[in-house]
Amino acid sequence: MLQLLVVDDHPILRDAVVASLQCQYPQSVLTQADSLHACLQHLQAGLDPDLILFDLNLGDHQGVSGLQIVRQQVPDTPILIISAEQDKQVILNCLSAGAAGFVLKSQPSQALMEAVDLVLAGKIYFPDLSQCSNSSADQTLWSKDQLQQLTNKQLQVLSLIAEGCANKEICLRLCIAETTVKTHVSDILRKLGVKNRTQAALALDKDLLQELLVH
Repeated sequence: MLQLLVVDDHPILRDAVVASLQCQYPQSVLTQADSLHACLQHLQAGLDPDLILFDLNLGDHQGVSGLQIVRQQVPDTPILIISAEQDKQVILNCLSAGAAGFVLKSQPSQALMEAVDLVLAGKIYFPDLSQCSNSSADQTLWSKDQLQQLTNKQLQVLSLIAEGCANKEICLRLCIAETTVKTHVSDILRKLGVKNRTQAALALDKDLLQELLVH
């Protein structure tokens, strides 16, 4: 039976998330926590959720460090961030810190359910970054010139990375060997000058990517 832990310090928002999850997964067992402390108490008491839905800014803890604390407690449990933060760098920091996805509270409930489905399937989810703000430290979206450094096959691989696909799924969908996928990923990171696939995907303008793939 699916076990879900919802962590949010705003009762109305938490209840809305729980209600949506109950409709989508009627057989699931839902546990609620209104603070980081309460979340950790549940986990330390033996709760083993299949997914944690986690508000980034709680009453007793603010920011990415709360995610890192939970990740240390349950390193193998996927964590989906639900936050009002719309800064791209915050989203990047969360995914780099081990979050499996990031949903904006301004998005519709349908987006949340899509994110939950993807994360439970072992993929990642993040919002359209064109709708998010830039911080002074933030990287901008890849330009057309930058993406044109990539071959068409590398663009296809990057598109699937942005969908949250792991290497095994990419090789199946593109009908190429997994070792070839790994080579393409390494070349993509080198050409774009980033350290990991999350950074590459987060700075991707999906409309521009589709334009380049078509042409």
